[in-house]
Amino acid sequence: MRITFLLCLAFISCQLFKTRSPETPTEVTEQLGWKQPITPEITLENLRNAIYYRNTENYIRCFVDSNFSDKRFTFVPTQEAQIQYPDIFRNWSLNSERNYFNNIKTNVPQGGTSDLVLSGSFQSFGTDEAVYYASYLVNFQHVVKDVPQSAKGNLQFYLVSDKNGNWVIYKWIDIKIQNEFSWSELKAKFSY
Repeated sequence: MRITFLLCLAFISCQLFKTRSPETPTEVTEQLGWKQPITPEITLENLRNAIYYRNTENYIRCFVDSNFSDKRFTFVPTQEAQIQYPDIFRNWSLNSERNYFNNIKTNVPQGGTSDLVLSGSFQSFGTDEAVYYASYLVNFQHVVKDVPQSAKGNLQFYLVSDKNGNWVIYKWIDIKIQNEFSWSELKAKFSY
């Protein structure tokens, strides 16, 4: 009986230390909705996926990294938001983007959704710069009272191909649509 038990234990435990094949980096990033941004269109797809999956690192990766480009990230809020929240937008940076995104995603409960709908077109400037003009609708099913879950407006994304050949957003201009809650206002509400 004791020998049988030990044999069973030995047989079962053999599987405990068996190594599994690691996932390739491509499989892992694709699961998170990330693709190598070799075109401006893929950068926008990555941005939409980062919002959908509420993945902060992928969200930030959509913007310029000054280690790989001479460009610096700039966010230009709507005029109305600039007037209403001057202290918030005075020194807005990539770290501000990270804080806002982390704050909003922590307020979306499990099962809550988030998404971004863009409708626009590109205008190219040479082989390594482009501007995207679009209307947007961004939704976060957050639980913060008195803050709309959706923002709507127009935007301009200025994109560049960095030293690694990745397309990234280096300048973002938000433009308010009359009487609509803008993305700038959403960022201000979740900047703390």
